[in-house]
Amino acid sequence: MQKQVAGLVAWIVLGMLSTAFVPVPCSAADAERMLAHDVYFSLTDNSPAAKAKLTAACQKYLSGHPGTIWFAAGPLAAEFQRDVNDRDFDVALHLVFKNKAAHDQYATAERHLKFIEENKANWKKVRVFDSYLEASSHEGVMLGGDRPEKSKKPALPDPAAGFAGMIQGKIAQKFDGACTLTVEKVVKEWEHSKAKDSKSLLGKTVAVDARKGEKNVARFVKLLKVGEQVTLDVGHKGGEVLTILELSEDQRERVKTAAVEK
Repeated sequence: MQKQVAGLVAWIVLGMLSTAFVPVPCSAADAERMLAHDVYFSLTDNSPAAKAKLTAACQKYLSGHPGTIWFAAGPLAAEFQRDVNDRDFDVALHLVFKNKAAHDQYATAERHLKFIEENKANWKKVRVFDSYLEASSHEGVMLGGDRPEKSKKPALPDPAAGFAGMIQGKIAQKFDGACTLTVEKVVKEWEHSKAKDSKSLLGKTVAVDARKGEKNVARFVKLLKVGEQVTLDVGHKGGEVLTILELSEDQRERVKTAAVEK
């Protein structure tokens, strides 16, 4: 009888997984909003080793997908036992995608399907919560293990060396008074730019910082949020980093307003 019950539970879980990641239609407005995808796993073997194994698998297979703004995974925080705490899970996965299209691409990605195939045998129950984000702010905080060191900042494409101009894109990460930007458009290239091919920046994630002594620029960088769309006036002064040369009028006003609100 126990084997029959276990078999039924496994059949139900696999049935849920076969439909949980099927793309569903949405409105045009929703299609461009950020999407939070939270998954809570209850495990048959919920030993510390099993929870660590699933967390590591999340890191291996579910991080770094295109369009992912935020990834995190980890075990239940056992010390929180208030009446309002839902403790019906062992490992939680948290993802934020830039839009629904990014989520749908992730849902059918080979790495994601490989994750399911390798780990589903130990899943007793899986709950998925998807929500569109109307407001978000985590102040650029990252998990310690994900904090990039200076030596690990993304490399600037060789043809973009000496670039000077305006680039547009989304903030990918923030750290140590700087940030990384995924470039979506080269808005302008200044006459004194020495880049052999400014278009080599397109689609690349590049490191951006403020010039030394430019306090307003440093304050502006601090105000930026991960996932925010921004246009920056930058120049390559050496190394792998683009430096913000000057703020726009709106950007200077943003810094001034933030100072007043404090």
